[in-house]
Amino acid sequence: MNEFVAKPWYKEPWPFILISITGLGVVAGSTLAYIGLSNPPEIVSGDFEQLGRGLTDTNIRTAQARSLGLSGMLHINDREARLELSALDADGLPETLLVQFQHPATSDEDRILVVQRLSAGVYSGSLDVAPHPRSRIVVADLPQSWWLAGRLQGQPAAAINLEPKRL
Repeated sequence: MNEFVAKPWYKEPWPFILISITGLGVVAGSTLAYIGLSNPPEIVSGDFEQLGRGLTDTNIRTAQARSLGLSGMLHINDREARLELSALDADGLPETLLVQFQHPATSDEDRILVVQRLSAGVYSGSLDVAPHPRSRIVVADLPQSWWLAGRLQGQPAAAINLEPKRL
């Protein structure tokens, strides 16, 4: 009869296959932990007030813009931005406004522009860098008591409509 001769464990492939599976789990978990810790979540933008464990949209700034009768059009030509606002009291609008171009994926690509009033309801400012073609546009007064919002859809060839919207 033939006797079965057992090989030592280190000459068998199965222990190394099992060790490599657990080793891959350690490497994958460490990689995910590194990615998660080095990329913190983005700051939430919008009119939110933290209540308990959840977030509730308070809609205060949008309601304030509606009560003032605000709406507008934004024209972007090359690096020049021209904003035309209409309001119930156009003369009561502030001298400077804040225009934010929010990147759709990352806040590092956001652009902020401060525009100056040229005449009643007409503002102008120059952009250093062109905004992303799919940016969200938020126009607000400097204390941000109200805001209007709109969205770029590709390259801004036409006017962008701005209206009181929830973010």
